[in-house]
Formats: sequence, C-alpha cells, structure tokens
Amino acid sequence: MSTVPIRVATFLAILATGGAFAPRAALAFPTFSDWPSRDVKLIVPFPAGSADDVAARLYAQGLSRRWTRPVIVENKPGSDAVVVRAAFANADDDHTLLYATSSMMTAGSLLRRPLRDRTMPDVVPIGSGASTVVVVAVANHVPARSLKQLVELVRSKPGELTWASGPSLPHFSFAATVRRHGLDMMHVPHSEGLTLEPDLSEGRVHAMCLPLELVTSAVGRGKARILAVTSPHRDVMLPDVPTVAEAGFPEMEVEDLSGLFGWRRHTPPELRDRIAADMRAVADDPIFRERLVAIGQRVRAGTPAEFAAAIGRQRIRIQQIVHIIDLKGATK
Repeated sequence: MSTVPIRVATFLAILATGGAFAPRAALAFPTFSDWPSRDVKLIVPFPAGSADDVAARLYAQGLSRRWTRPVIVENKPGSDAVVVRAAFANADDDHTLLYATSSMMTAGSLLRRPLRDRTMPDVVPIGSGASTVVVVAVANHVPARSLKQLVELVRSKPGELTWASGPSLPHFSFAATVRRHGLDMMHVPHSEGLTLEPDLSEGRVHAMCLPLELVTSAVGRGKARILAVTSPHRDVMLPDVPTVAEAGFPEMEVEDLSGLFGWRRHTPPELRDRIAADMRAVADDPIFRERLVAIGQRVRAGTPAEFAAAIGRQRIRIQQIVHIIDLKGATK
C-alpha cells in the first residue's frame, strides 16, 4: 500500500473518532511533501482550444514546473459534461484531478441525473483558477445602446427580435431576464459556441449572452456592440461597460469560475491547501495573467474555502433563477 492512501485512511479514521474537533496541532496532519509521486492527470470537460481548456493547460504547465512532474491534460468534452463525469468517476485515484467549472456543481447537478449521486458528494473544490468574462452583445444594426434600450426595443417589436447564448449560465441568465420582464423574443438554439459569432456579426441573431472571446472579433470589425458584463464587477479590459446590475437587470448577474476539484478521500484539507497555494503561485506570474486575459479569462485563484464559498453563492444564485424560469425547459 502506498503512503498516500495510508495517510488518507489515517485522516478519515481521526474524523470518525471525533478527532475533527481536536486542536489542529494535536492532529499532526501530514504535509504531503512527497506528493505527487508520479504523473498528474487533469481531466477537463472542454474541447481542445477553448478558453477553459487553454486556462487548464496554462495551469498544468505552471504546476508541472513547480511539482517537477508531468501534468497531463485529458479532454473529455461532449454530452453536456456527462462524459467527463464518467471519466473522473472511473479514474478514482489521488493523482487524477478535475479542472471544471463551478456550474457543473450547481446548474449541472440540477439538469442531469447521471453520476450525480455517485460523484458530486465525493468531489471537493481545491482551488479556483479563472473566470470567463461573459457579456451581453447586440448586432451592430440593432439601435439599442444599453440593456434598457434593448428591452424597450423588444417591447416595441414583439416577436420580431431573436436571441442566443453560450451554454449553461449565460443561457439561464438571459432566459431569466426574458421571462422576468415578459419579453416576446425568439430563442435561436446553437449546438456549438463557434457558430454564435457569425450569426451575431451577420445580424441573423439580434442579441446574445456569450463569453467575451466569442464576440471580440465581431466587435473589432464593427459588427457588434457590448452592452454589459454579467459579472459582479466591471471588467478591467472593458472599464466603460456597465455590469448587468448597474444597468438595472440584477437577475442576469452570473460568474462561472473554473478550477480544480478532487476526490474527497484522496485530497484531505492539507493537500487541497498545498495544491491551491501552488495554483496561486502560478497565477502570480504576470505573463500567465496576460495569457489568460488574451483568451477572455481573468485570474481568480483562491483558497479551497474561498472556492467552496463561491460555489455556494452560485448555487443560491441558480436557485433564484429557478424561481424565475423552468431551468430544464430553458435548455431546450
């Protein structure tokens, strides 16, 4: 038996006997200084080349240098994250981590049953890594210059304007606004995010809620305009663009964090703290930050407790959206 499982077993035994309430010094937790003892695998649900995939690979490169061990990224996209859940469930060991979004643990758990009971209670957040900048944008021929003007325009032309979105949180965000304000607006489904930008820039869809990376080209060519960001704070690269809350539409506010998750039994608190600290060290590199900004992402490195708290806030936010819309119906 390897030293890591022995240490994990010891840790769980302490908890089972009530040692969780003992003074921290008395528990003599291991430091996991010998971890990793072999290659580390990061399983990601994103297609190769996507912004979240690039962020995962940037962290993998930095962590590999710090750990002096290869950190291998394995892409498992498809089936609305069901594939990655199965892959992570099958790779049940202490050297396989999951780089995923917080929405997998919030909206995702409400939308699908496969592997929910088997994986989610046993998966714990280790450390957030980045957040995707999500924006509300309109085609250039749409006269609205703000979210308020867009709503007024939709009301003046019931049934004439269309909207589309990126998957998951951006979709729920815009759908909640359509429902809350009683807007007669047709949804245009997109099976792939790469088809969003052409439809927006060519005016086939009037408004969209989507990651910044997918609209940057259209904005640069004068084919689209950004009206607001869905994050709680203005983005440093878009200082003149208001948040949706500032624009008067707080129901649209969402922020999806991506980061590392691990199996509870394989990543006790001390190991989570160490991995999260290494992630923060990687994120402190200015070049690393610049590369994230270039793909429409922002550094959000933090502690395991901070990541868990952010997921908790997002879960509450999703529950609020559920009261406005039929979450499962909104995915159709």
